[in-house]
Amino acid sequence: SPPAPTTPPPAAASTPPRLDDPHADALLQDLLSRDASRIHAAGSQLARSFSTPTLEALAPHAERIEKACQGVQLGGALVRNDVHLNAALRRLHHWRERRGCLCALYPHYLFFKPQSLIAQGQVRLLERGTADDGWGERHRVACTGCGRHWDATDREYHYPWWEWTPVEDP
Repeated sequence: SPPAPTTPPPAAASTPPRLDDPHADALLQDLLSRDASRIHAAGSQLARSFSTPTLEALAPHAERIEKACQGVQLGGALVRNDVHLNAALRRLHHWRERRGCLCALYPHYLFFKPQSLIAQGQVRLLERGTADDGWGERHRVACTGCGRHWDATDREYHYPWWEWTPVEDP
């Protein structure tokens, strides 16, 4: 009798792609792992990434990452840990669709620390002062990519976070 037809094993269809960029590949493998701690760590890192090679490599995989992460409980107490994954996915979509400078994403993620961005050269400090409402230190900064001015105000509840507001008339 003729041999039974063969079909590819299911694992072959779900094998994660490998990327040439080792950093991007490590992030992709973590984001596709369905392991909450790996997804959380990779999402946090990607949400803050300005690396052109990393963003270029990962942007085409945004939908695959979203699908792989569906139903994974990322936990979190005061802030749900999916905030990092959501910010990472927003970043990939923004990058892939060429929506403009990445600084536009500052208001959408509470964890863009202005001091870190200054140290990385993503923004330059123009002025420091007290927030208009008297609660927190304000950093007026300018994006080194597009020149847009921002007020980044240190806020705190049970953890530090930053409120980003565009300055319309610098």
